[in-house]
Amino acid sequence: MRRLLFCAVAGWLILLSGRAFAYPQFQFSSGTGRCSQCHYDPAGGGLITSWGRDESGDTISLGGDGAFLHGAWTPPSWLALGASVRLALLENNSGGPAAPEVAFFPMQADAYARVAFTDALSLYVQGGFRGDTRPSDSSIGGQFKTLAGRLDTNEHYLMWKPSGTGPYVRAGRFFAPYGLRFVEHIFFVQRYTGYNLYDETYNLSAGWVEDEWEAHVTAFTPPPNSFPDSLQAVETHESGLAAYAEKRWNSMAMLGVQTRLGFGSEANRFQGGAVGKLWLEKGRALFMAEADLIRLQVPAASAGETGMVSYLGLTIFPKRGWMVGVAHEFQQSDLSVRETGRNAIDFELNFFPWAHFELLAFGRYQVTGTGGAGDPNASLFMFQLHYYL
Repeated sequence: MRRLLFCAVAGWLILLSGRAFAYPQFQFSSGTGRCSQCHYDPAGGGLITSWGRDESGDTISLGGDGAFLHGAWTPPSWLALGASVRLALLENNSGGPAAPEVAFFPMQADAYARVAFTDALSLYVQGGFRGDTRPSDSSIGGQFKTLAGRLDTNEHYLMWKPSGTGPYVRAGRFFAPYGLRFVEHIFFVQRYTGYNLYDETYNLSAGWVEDEWEAHVTAFTPPPNSFPDSLQAVETHESGLAAYAEKRWNSMAMLGVQTRLGFGSEANRFQGGAVGKLWLEKGRALFMAEADLIRLQVPAASAGETGMVSYLGLTIFPKRGWMVGVAHEFQQSDLSVRETGRNAIDFELNFFPWAHFELLAFGRYQVTGTGGAGDPNASLFMFQLHYYL
């Protein structure tokens, strides 16, 4: 009865909402082979397990107690709680007449709860307020200015998973397993593949996870139209099927293949690609890559276009508590049209001074294919303070 009551209360009292993805850089580099060792999500992301909390203090940060509330109180074994807050200061130069724009705002503020009814059956809830830096206008960011309008629960699902490895089934709202699953939503491999911010779908997902491999299959559909606007998907309104499979070797390398078939009212999107990681212990360096081909088809017009997105990055861990990364991104919506692609160079510096704390500096310079005034180059500089319970 206590657990049922807690579920009802948690559904109403979750305060804050953002992105529930993880740090793909920590696979292999922290000594952890599969992402579900550190996260309750079988594909990684969201609330971290006791293993992940131990790693945050023992290997990722310079020290400290990574447990909930810094170890001041330990929840009962059937309950896991967490929260995550990010404050951001950024300068965005899109090349427009109002550029550059400078903003300081809460980028993320999440609360998480997991209730285990049995050893195999659990309920997961994440939700809260959508972040917003834009003025009141017709954009998605401008539509949610009231507190009630920005309330959101972007992840909630019921899952059957009897052990850390083996089969699982879950149903609810979350992102179907696919791609590198970065924290930042601005990367091309997330923005243009159906995984942009606030685009979580309702899913029925099943899979199998082992130490050396994993596979996931998900049937998805957007939130029903009867739901409030704050619970709707922002950009992607497709139903379909997604699949992801990953093979790992010697806790140092992985190769994944993936596909996603999305059917919308006006256009269909068919995509597929691969992801890979390689960890070099001697140099404390992790290479990560993803590439996807995307076919957009408009049935009414018998027309379509084939595009591509890619990511190639190198992350170095020079010493405990520090992470330095550089990456190249590419995006082109139609490969048959020359000089219409976008290239971006990213730089990221992460410092973990103590368990529960992170300081991040991120820079990006984006170059368009034409470089003309109608599609100018752009830059972004961002600083974050991240704290989690």
